[in-house]
Amino acid sequence: MCSVRLSCRLSPYSALIPLLHLICSSGGNAGMATAYAAKRLGVRATVFTMDGLPQPVLKKFHELGCQIYIGGPIWDICDKTARQHMAELQQKGENVHYIHPFDSPSVWSGHSTLIHEVREQLDGCKPGAIVTCVGGGGLLAGIALGLRAVGWDDIPIIAMETIGAHSYYEALKEGKPVKLDAVTSIAKTLGAQQVCQEVVHDAKRHTILSRLTDDKTAVHCTWLMLRDHQMLVEPACGATLSPIYQGKLKEYLGDGGDTPIVAVVCGGATVDISTLHGLLAQFEVRTELEESYQLLEFNTKAASNDHDDVTESTNYDVIAQS
Repeated sequence: MCSVRLSCRLSPYSALIPLLHLICSSGGNAGMATAYAAKRLGVRATVFTMDGLPQPVLKKFHELGCQIYIGGPIWDICDKTARQHMAELQQKGENVHYIHPFDSPSVWSGHSTLIHEVREQLDGCKPGAIVTCVGGGGLLAGIALGLRAVGWDDIPIIAMETIGAHSYYEALKEGKPVKLDAVTSIAKTLGAQQVCQEVVHDAKRHTILSRLTDDKTAVHCTWLMLRDHQMLVEPACGATLSPIYQGKLKEYLGDGGDTPIVAVVCGGATVDISTLHGLLAQFEVRTELEESYQLLEFNTKAASNDHDDVTESTNYDVIAQS
């Protein structure tokens, strides 16, 4: 959605587009959107992202023709590095355009279109709540903008963060953006030390319930999403899913928890299966898949000891039926 909005915004300047160079600092998703938009427009893109991106994700950026730099351990450092690079290019006379990943009306407008899609898909049925995650606040600001646009501004928003990346939670406590001393959560795409002013203002015109979960729960919910829907998403999305999988909607919403709930599960650009497997091991999250593998290994060894002629495929059949 960011990329579509960006294309629309730049189209009046088509005569200048061949000379344009887009710069973005991003934990992955906004950077991927920038790279996609740049490819569609036929312009250059450079993205500064954070440490730890899996090689398959880096490959995606390169396939989109994007130049990518590892700018630092957290987004705030990446952003500073990106702006320094942009200033150097501007001094050389390049036509550089900076794409902020969350503090931009164009980004909010792009995200807001998902609410129009939700209204269409629900055939006008009003949901009881929207559940989302918060990093810098761009997605949340877009959701709030979309709700106002379709006349659903009375719908509560549950804004989830992981502990250690809870800059919005702290901002609402203080009534203004607050800068965290450090980002310690593994949900790196939520890792802005400070949210944008817009979402603090949104809390004054919407019912926004700021709630926290821990990294282990977010990782577990990421696995549950893969198990239940065959969709691999980031721990940030696991934070969004946590009140649903943990049965906390009633606690957060009261009677509103009985109506349809929309969860905005928005990111998979910075994760692959090996990354998820590593996180599951790091937090010692036992999954049904792991238990099945262990049971399979036990049955195979037991059968081999007792009956040398029992094949491994027989044990697979047993496990599948169980």
